[in-house]
Amino acid sequence: MATVIFSLIVVALSIGGMAIGLILKNKPLQPSCGGIYLNKGDTCEVCGKIKD
Repeated sequence: MATVIFSLIVVALSIGGMAIGLILKNKPLQPSCGGIYLNKGDTCEVCGKIKD
C-alpha cells in the first residue's frame, strides 16, 4: 500500500511541476503541425509551413 501512495505522490508532483513550469514561462501550449491532416500544398495554421 505504501508503494501505491508513494507512486501517486510522485505522479502528482510531476504533473504539478509541469503545470508550474508552463505558468512561469507564460507561454501558450503549442499543438503539433497538421501532419497527416494537411493536404499537399496546404499551410499549417500553427507554424506556417507548407506541406510538400
